[in-house]
Amino acid sequence: MKPAPAQKEGSLKPKLFKQRYYMAKELQFSLALVIVLALLGGIFLQAVSSFLISYWELETPFLGFFLILGYVAIVVLLAVFFTHRLVGPFKRLEYEMKLVRAGNLAKRLSIRSQDDLHIRNFVRHINSFISRFEEMSSEYNRLNSTVVTKLDMAADELSKGNADCARLKEEIEQLRKEVREFREKW
Repeated sequence: MKPAPAQKEGSLKPKLFKQRYYMAKELQFSLALVIVLALLGGIFLQAVSSFLISYWELETPFLGFFLILGYVAIVVLLAVFFTHRLVGPFKRLEYEMKLVRAGNLAKRLSIRSQDDLHIRNFVRHINSFISRFEEMSSEYNRLNSTVVTKLDMAADELSKGNADCARLKEEIEQLRKEVREFREKW
């Protein structure tokens, strides 16, 4: 079997071997950390409950309530911390994307130093996309202005009856060439 051909970074061509997961390694690490912290918290609660049984000779129903309350507290703390760390930046990005969508193409999404590496990479790709889109938009506006101006001039010449057909044909061919180049570039 032939090895998969090397691909350029950013290439969207299909690979010979399919990727079996879509989660970034950094995000997998963060989720694994949450699970490990929850397990360590559970072990800590078990140790505290054993201490309470042996030292204060507390009853089992009270300890069951203590363990349930402790597990809930651990889960809530971890959920709040990691939700703020992983989901919080996306709420900020959502607000900034609304500004871009409103037409502020000069706006770039911000990256904070404490943002997850996965989020920072995502923001870099989006900012690159916005830059390319801004460049394409300004080039489109320039081309559109050129086409409208030259067509208006041609229409004026034709309406006056003193049109130089050879020159108009040459200008139309030049416009076609510019439009074709624009389509091929973008």
